[in-house]
Amino acid sequence: MKSGNRDDGWLTGRLYFNREDKRVIIKRPQSGFGYTMNLGNKWTWIFHIVFAIIIVILVSVL
Repeated sequence: MKSGNRDDGWLTGRLYFNREDKRVIIKRPQSGFGYTMNLGNKWTWIFHIVFAIIIVILVSVL
């Protein structure tokens, strides 16, 4: 897969997974609007883990 080709990496038109593409946030080409995250980028997973930890902490405190 080449990172220059935006069609590479799309799964079911909604999920984007391309390890060679360094972008974290990707614009959805099919819908014309909206964004998704590149699931092949390690920073996306770090963001999701930190977000989940924050949610768990907030829920346990409340």
